[in-house]
Amino acid sequence: MAAVIKYDPPEEQHDVVPIAHFSHGHLKKPEDERIKFYMYGSQKKDARRGNRRMLVAETSSMNYVGKNFGAESSHTSSCKHYIGVLDKNSYVMTLHDADLFSLKPTTVTSTAEEREEEAEADAPEETYAQKFSDMVKTFGTARQKRALAAQELSKASQRNTGATIANAMEHLASEDTLKAVKQDTSSASIPPFDIDATEPQDVYKIESIITPTEEACLRGYEKCFANADKETIDQWRDSSRYGEYILKHVSLLPHYDEERARLSRLLLYLSALIQLYSVPPKVAATKGVLLSDIPTALQSRLYSLFTVESQIGGKTRYTVPSRLRDRLISYIFVVALHVEDFEFDAALLVRDLSLTPVKAVEYFQAIGCSAVTNESRKRKIGQEADSPVDPLSCDNSIRVRLKVPLTFPGKKRGKSRH
Repeated sequence: MAAVIKYDPPEEQHDVVPIAHFSHGHLKKPEDERIKFYMYGSQKKDARRGNRRMLVAETSSMNYVGKNFGAESSHTSSCKHYIGVLDKNSYVMTLHDADLFSLKPTTVTSTAEEREEEAEADAPEETYAQKFSDMVKTFGTARQKRALAAQELSKASQRNTGATIANAMEHLASEDTLKAVKQDTSSASIPPFDIDATEPQDVYKIESIITPTEEACLRGYEKCFANADKETIDQWRDSSRYGEYILKHVSLLPHYDEERARLSRLLLYLSALIQLYSVPPKVAATKGVLLSDIPTALQSRLYSLFTVESQIGGKTRYTVPSRLRDRLISYIFVVALHVEDFEFDAALLVRDLSLTPVKAVEYFQAIGCSAVTNESRKRKIGQEADSPVDPLSCDNSIRVRLKVPLTFPGKKRGKSRH
């Protein structure tokens, strides 16, 4: 007998089924220790905050807290969760809306009654500023939360500046520490790398940029490039849908199916990064307008890596500030290196990104590449034979090569500005 599926929409928010999992393990025998669960909901009537809920699991020695909102939430706006209940007699499965809660442990040193008494006793000692901060953290707008986070960060920086400097000076003489600090600093703006790699393809492993799960999500989406013919490419060029660098490589894809699909996925990912970079720093974009060529899950990851989320007019907007644009450029160049087998003329890509050759060279050097413009090679010809001049190259060509062992440029010292 075939099962029948029906959907039971919730009438109220409390009708949504909570589904909880423990972030650090699983319950072996729930009957051995009684666990009490409490659900707290927001009293707000608006659609954005009215669905906020917090689940608390309480034992004699530990509390577990999970939220369906905020940074610690397991909930994502890109998907909706359901739970199905199967009636074995009628073979009817009823689908209910569900909320996911990731329960994380918090230490408990007293019973619930003792904590309430302690809270009442300590309440008069809590300042108005502390109460206001707690309220903003839970129910404040995105702008209020950013302002509060900036204030707390400023206070923490003032308290810890002296200790941080002393600690840095204490470990400054250690060669291993210097190497670790150098890698940590670089990895903030460039993709993960292996400084001890002996082959160019092992320096920036593609698996650390596009994870196997994300590559699996891209499978099928790359057909727009893999199956594109000359007429389609000309239409894309006329509508400016893709830059010349992407269109050039789509027109030159190999005929071997497996390699053609692999390069198509790389170009699809690269085109998404270029689309994000095309958003001006002070312009807010709406999610869904950009990156429509890639799956939703991958869109969410790129937005989290390279954009800042804000609320404007009740809608969620995304901006790419200058600090994240530097990271975005590094990822674009590293993916392009994988497309080009780690040595190529970057002039076309640089032109699509509206970068000057000098600035592009700085970015390439920052990720450990040797980058030489055509003018520089003309000045060096006869002195160095490492990068031979291509007589067919255009005057603004930029020859880029990723060498091993990986080396990064030293910091330049300039005159201080007042």
